[in-house]
Amino acid sequence: MMTKLILLLLVAAATPAFAQVKADAAPARFDAADANHDGKVDRNEYGGFVQELVLLYDGNGDGDGKLSRAELASAPDPSKFDRIDSNKDGFLTIDEIDVFTDNDFAVMDANSDGAVDRAESAKHK
Repeated sequence: MMTKLILLLLVAAATPAFAQVKADAAPARFDAADANHDGKVDRNEYGGFVQELVLLYDGNGDGDGKLSRAELASAPDPSKFDRIDSNKDGFLTIDEIDVFTDNDFAVMDANSDGAVDRAESAKHK
């Protein structure tokens, strides 16, 4: 179960690039990710937000530690699945999601201060 939770969080970390929930406006996603409400999302907050979103997409609850394309079919941009699935086996693992979200966060953190503020976030919808 813990492995599944971590996997789900990591996929959610890719939220701006992968697993955004369309119903939420960008400010709502930012506010949800900004756990301490300091107006910035640091890497830990981003990871936590991703993990929560991943839980939303774990459709089969099989505990296999992987997310399939079918489990993410309702994600706003399922085409990013192929970019995250680095070994092209049709599943996303914790390691693949972690690599993707690390890179995604680094791109969003334009000033490299270790946090994404609202202005940086708005550039990466």
